[in-house]
Amino acid sequence: MTRSSHQVFAVITGGGTSGHVVPALAIAELLQDAGIEPSQIHFIGSVDGVETTLVPPTGLAMSLLSVRGLVRRVSPSMISKNLRTLRGLAAATKQAEILLDALSPKVVVSVGGYASVPATRAANRLGIPVVTVSYDSRPGLATRLQSRRATTTAVAYAPSKLKNAVLTGAPVRRVLRNLDLAQSRDVARQKLDLPSSRRVICVMGGSLGSARLNAVAREIVQANQHRDDLCVIHLTGRRYVDADIPQLGSDARILYRRLDPTTAMQDVYSATDLLVARAGASTIAEIATIGIASVLVPWSDAAEDHQTTNAAWLGEKRAAIVIDERSASVADIARQIVAVIDDRALLESTAETAHKAGAQHRHTTLASEIFRASGREMPVDLSVSRRIHVVGVGGPGMSAIATVLAEMGHKVSGSDVRHTEVIERIRNFGVAVNVPHRASVVDDCDLVTGSPAIPAANIEYQRAGEKSIRLISRAGILSAICGRAKSIGVAGTHGKTTTSSMLTAILRTAGLNPNYLIGGDVREFGRGASWTGGDLFVVEADESDGTHSHLPLFGAVLTNVDVDHLDYFKSIAAIEKSFEAFVKNIHGPRVLCVDDPVCARIAESSDSTTYSVAGDSNADYQAGEIKFAEGCATFVVSARSGSSLQRLGEVRIAQRGVHNVGNALAAIAMAMQLGVDFKYAVAGLARFGGVVRRFDVRGNQDGVTFVDDYAHLPGEICAVLAGARDDTDAWSRVVAVFQPNRFNRMAEISHLYADSFEHADLVVITDIYSSGTAPIPGVTGRLVVDAIRRAHPDRSVVYQPRRDDLVEFLAGELKSGDICISMGCGDIDSLPEEIIARRKGNSV
Repeated sequence: MTRSSHQVFAVITGGGTSGHVVPALAIAELLQDAGIEPSQIHFIGSVDGVETTLVPPTGLAMSLLSVRGLVRRVSPSMISKNLRTLRGLAAATKQAEILLDALSPKVVVSVGGYASVPATRAANRLGIPVVTVSYDSRPGLATRLQSRRATTTAVAYAPSKLKNAVLTGAPVRRVLRNLDLAQSRDVARQKLDLPSSRRVICVMGGSLGSARLNAVAREIVQANQHRDDLCVIHLTGRRYVDADIPQLGSDARILYRRLDPTTAMQDVYSATDLLVARAGASTIAEIATIGIASVLVPWSDAAEDHQTTNAAWLGEKRAAIVIDERSASVADIARQIVAVIDDRALLESTAETAHKAGAQHRHTTLASEIFRASGREMPVDLSVSRRIHVVGVGGPGMSAIATVLAEMGHKVSGSDVRHTEVIERIRNFGVAVNVPHRASVVDDCDLVTGSPAIPAANIEYQRAGEKSIRLISRAGILSAICGRAKSIGVAGTHGKTTTSSMLTAILRTAGLNPNYLIGGDVREFGRGASWTGGDLFVVEADESDGTHSHLPLFGAVLTNVDVDHLDYFKSIAAIEKSFEAFVKNIHGPRVLCVDDPVCARIAESSDSTTYSVAGDSNADYQAGEIKFAEGCATFVVSARSGSSLQRLGEVRIAQRGVHNVGNALAAIAMAMQLGVDFKYAVAGLARFGGVVRRFDVRGNQDGVTFVDDYAHLPGEICAVLAGARDDTDAWSRVVAVFQPNRFNRMAEISHLYADSFEHADLVVITDIYSSGTAPIPGVTGRLVVDAIRRAHPDRSVVYQPRRDDLVEFLAGELKSGDICISMGCGDIDSLPEEIIARRKGNSV
């Protein structure tokens, strides 16, 4: 079997009877309500179960296995039948393993029953997380066995002896979770052709039917023929359809209706004053969820008498009347039912108590547990207005998110440790910012999110936990934002911010009014994030904490794959695997740079659009005739049309370096995949003014040019310095100042900086900026210095670990004709102004 073209999130398995299938479909609805598409859910059941008729109308994909339950009733053929069943189970498990390997779901959810056994066993073998859902108060054998190896066992009732049990309530269908019986009563009775004036008893025998309840229905009708205030509606189930039809006299006043098994249950419940039913787990959960008065007659032959235990959950609360069929005749049961329907106060109190008991079934805890087991956060619905607090709102990423959320119309607050220019700006966008952190600011919020750099011990996070306010990660809230538009993610180790900005500029020029969230301020826009209400959303898909893999994207650009964030990924192999999965999860346009060997390999296996600035003649988009002059680049774009290459025209950008030509070509390729005409790409890029902290000219003093850049990885530094060596530039010297970032990063990759400064005449290295990481003995900026000196003994390299010494050294060292390029992602961005001020002071 070939691997599925859809990204399957969950496989739901179980079946046989509606007692298993109905909860399974309710779980599918819960997942869809949480943002999972129907195409991302796959049902695995049995060839002989009711799922064959109940699942197809939902549109869910379904696979059926040949599996049967064990025979428990002793008979001469019992052993031989069960041996055949076990052989069939082994074959079905092998088939399920092949199926799950092809579907590659994030999680398998079992609703129990024999039909669930093959898929859960296969999931265990393949290492796929399993959530076992136990909605019976006394779990069945399959559920008990599966819970031993399940990641989570979701139970409807506490306490539970099952392993890893979490109280979630039972899965109940959406239409019943939201049902208002009083409001829908009259409409339901009109649909079922029932008079509004009569009290209605509904006798429900389940999907298969109940001979005993059929007899009870007949007894109620025949014994109360004279009642013109009663109506009995009867769902017989598939069996016993023609049995026990009441015999009525010509003068009978009572109404009796047999309903088709396909009758909508929300209408049946809404029309009913008193429900008479068995005590299957689904029935108990539905009674409590909607709050309906009921008489429960547990099936005495149910496995391990679990229906009696189910019914007791309501009966002990006086939320239902429970009758033991073993000690009551049909006539006795009928008389008790009629006594209840005649007691209006009892009906009302029973229904009210049942509704209170059902609160746990109306929550979405089960969906949350399924997401948790899958490794994903449960999405947030941003289609409704929310009150959202952002911890660490002053950072570039979180300030952008806060801006977008506020422009979406949500009430957004935030906090940080100090006042900054960024905080003042987002206040103008409607974000209420508190400085410093204060626990009480989250009290009235629906959601709390924050920067990954903020520790869990933060007082606002702690307060949110105490008040049961939902905490959601940066990846989670960004995923929710992506879900509000057709989202295009730009990913890769280098070039994300510039490529995102260029793509947004092109789309704006084409009149598409895109939303955008970029990791830097774009000069042309005056900001780095905006929610315009347009159909498209351009988002920088950051990989540092795995955020990129959680975003529900329509399309994606992958610029390159390099070594970084080993504190999260642990190895370069894990980084590559993450980006490979990222691309394969995209079902819209995928644009990859084949100049990067990892991207090229991913492109080969993912049917992606490719681009190249290095002369790859097989790429779909190619940049040729590349020229640099006066800080700008021009190049000719060609695009593949069938087997030939078509020249589209020349592009000019006001950015330096081949790397920026690649960024521009990526933006062009994606824009054209979205249907944008090439002329808009030319126009948009021609006026694109760049991004703050990307070769950012900060001033010129006495012939010295000061430039600041965010480059902090080896390849980025090399690209920036190469871009400063334009043939038309007249710098006498290129002085490169680099501030290493993060102790854990430098411990892993400091040696990779050895060749990064080839285009610099003087290299100055500072000490490490921690960015919240803990110091590591022996890990300092000198590691970078030593790496450069070992590889290039003749290179002029200076180590200045102290900031004041660094400023003093550069103030005296720089001469007219020099360009001083400070690089890093810490606090090095203020260095140009510090040097300029020191030089002015020294000249007085």
